Amino acid sequence: MARSNLWNAVAALAAALVVMTLLSMSIPRQYINTRVNQCAARLKCIGLATIQHDVGRAHLPGYIEDFGTYSGDGSDRTDPANHGVPRHKKLGTWAVALLPWLDAQPTYEHWTQDRYPVATISTALGKLDEASGTGLHPLAAPNLAIFQCPSNPVIRGNFGKNSMVYNNGLARSPNQPLVGISHNINDGVGNSKYNVTKINPATGEGTHSSEGPNIGLDDFTDGKNCTILFSENIQALPWHRAGLIHSVDLIMEAPHQKDVKFNLNMPQAFAAQYTQGMVWHYEDAEAANPKLSHRWNKLGTTAPVTPKNVAPVHRINGCLNGDKNSLFNLRIDDAVTATDYARPSSAHNTGVNVVFADGSTRFINETIDYRVYQELMTPCGKKSSIPFRQTILSAEFRK
Repeated sequence: MARSNLWNAVAALAAALVVMTLLSMSIPRQYINTRVNQCAARLKCIGLATIQHDVGRAHLPGYIEDFGTYSGDGSDRTDPANHGVPRHKKLGTWAVALLPWLDAQPTYEHWTQDRYPVATISTALGKLDEASGTGLHPLAAPNLAIFQCPSNPVIRGNFGKNSMVYNNGLARSPNQPLVGISHNINDGVGNSKYNVTKINPATGEGTHSSEGPNIGLDDFTDGKNCTILFSENIQALPWHRAGLIHSVDLIMEAPHQKDVKFNLNMPQAFAAQYTQGMVWHYEDAEAANPKLSHRWNKLGTTAPVTPKNVAPVHRINGCLNGDKNSLFNLRIDDAVTATDYARPSSAHNTGVNVVFADGSTRFINETIDYRVYQELMTPCGKKSSIPFRQTILSAEFRK
């Protein structure tokens, strides 16, 4: 009898443990699914705002744009302690351009009205840390829920927290000069809208060169439902900060100066292509296949240009050395690391949410073929710079 009671007790305990395990597994799973849906809903809002931008402005936002100049008297109407503010250029990102359609008009006016600075020497309203851009204004960089995935722990920045990234096309690596020689509107969505190479000392005017041409939704010949606009990225830097700039980079010291001069090689501001963006690289999983040597993209040259092999970190949820546990430990510290980490990544299991140019959202598996990823990132794959342009999207992406 004692042995029977003991076995009954053990069986009851085991059953209880099974039930508790199932319950502990089911509750977080439901919560995670809810957060995945919330993330998709926020991406959809950003996608619809981008569509409205295209309708209203006849083109899509750039990954860096000029929103005017603070040319006031050095005072700040929003913070009396912020006096003696120098003249400075207001360089922002795609996110700033979308603010009017995301119920953030007051923040947008802070960027676009000349009387408001986006730089501050005061700490009365808060102080931005290194990742958010030292010396930038708290009122120009509020924490907006729309730019944050509920599942993604935003790991960089105390203001302007962000986990959403724009389709900024082909990575322009200084190690691959043939790949980044020009802006091809068929390579992605976001382009640079501010590129000043030198300043005329007499007039203060800047020489704008290598700025990307306007691209609109009507240019998407592959179909709006086959071109990604936005995804999520754990490593993304704050939404307001153009690349790796700080307020000191925006100051125009000469009284008549009208532009800010940047370095052409890898300027801090142009890193915005990667810090709040996702890109694709001129890489292919069959780069070493001799049978394909004559079929690679010529990139405007006379001979096919052989791609590199796909780096694991460049794939969706890509990590260093394939170590998935390192995903949340990666940090953008400079333009080089920014280039590597500019890919979709998330805290969701097995993949990421994306929003397409028709406003639809989908969950993309992290095991997707890199050629398919390149096709989904390019508005016109046949005219793009992707290495292997013969790829045809599978039926699931052509509905």
